[in-house]
Amino acid sequence: MSYGVVSDLHCHKWTAFSVPSTDGVNSRLRIILDNLLRAARELAARSIGHMVITGDIFHVRGSLDPEVLNPTQEVFRQILDMGISIHMIPGNHDLAGKETTQLGSSIQTLAETFSTEGTILVFNEPMLFGATGHLPPMAFVPWCSTVERLLRQIEFIAGEAAKKGFLAETDLFLHAGIDGVLTHMPDHGLSAARLAQFGFRRVFAGHYHNHKDMGDGVFSVGALTHQTWADIGSRAGFLIVDKAGTVEYHDSDAPKFVDVSGLTEEEMALAADGNYVRFRGDAMKPEAVRELREFLESSGALGVSIQVAREHATARTSKPASGVTLEQSVSSFVDSTKDIPAHVDRAEVKRQALEILANTRIVHEEA
Repeated sequence: MSYGVVSDLHCHKWTAFSVPSTDGVNSRLRIILDNLLRAARELAARSIGHMVITGDIFHVRGSLDPEVLNPTQEVFRQILDMGISIHMIPGNHDLAGKETTQLGSSIQTLAETFSTEGTILVFNEPMLFGATGHLPPMAFVPWCSTVERLLRQIEFIAGEAAKKGFLAETDLFLHAGIDGVLTHMPDHGLSAARLAQFGFRRVFAGHYHNHKDMGDGVFSVGALTHQTWADIGSRAGFLIVDKAGTVEYHDSDAPKFVDVSGLTEEEMALAADGNYVRFRGDAMKPEAVRELREFLESSGALGVSIQVAREHATARTSKPASGVTLEQSVSSFVDSTKDIPAHVDRAEVKRQALEILANTRIVHEEA
């Protein structure tokens, strides 16, 4: 009863640090798909025939670019050819609307494409998947727009498992951020303790891009690879649950987004090798910027972003006269405004807004 778990692939034609490829596939999309194949090959090598994906297979909501869909379908076909079946739930990025529906789910396309094989299942509503000869009982709860709705659906599916007498042997899969997984995200009422109280054997959650064992059998899966500067310091990769019930974390071998600000030259060189590198600091002369870029590239950086602070930015924008920081003002605005559609995740809006704010305070000195 072993299986693999991956999450938050975000298949997309990424522009930052992508390079031309011989087959025309976006180079960073290819990295994501190669890591998905890496996870599948590890499963195949152990004769494990099942993979669970806990949401956000695609990146752009409500749209499927054929230059993303076609390479993704090809890799899914390769995984199926290895004898590995796939169960998955939509994440918020896979949906056209506020809530999960089959009609509005982009990943339904994958299930329909391989419908004759019968080895890809998409759960667009809470579902209890009974134990088979190769799998433990599994419960699936797709994306919900509110914590309250999510908890109601988990409670329902826990009740169904309890009626059948195997709640304590059932693993739950959902797409929702757990409080405490990301230090820069405020708590929103979904704690690991609350999830553990439902009585499932284990809980695996996608959505937040950081793998973390929260204790009591609750896990944040983490993204398959790093995708943006917001992923700096996060643990990306995939999981394998073995027959003994041990949850193994396998670190991604894809390039990571790293920040080398404040490091020594030796530390910078080690961090830069094979990764996307960001440096932030005080104002620098163009010659110094050029020398730093050349140093990082010669150290093996696959992409370099040197972001130098404006001389007047800190004094003007770091704290308004009221004593409230601009970051706090932005967060308060997102919480209070009525202009954000109901289906939009406000926590995600905050995260992206604060990242944009940070970038507006610097001058990008790109080659």
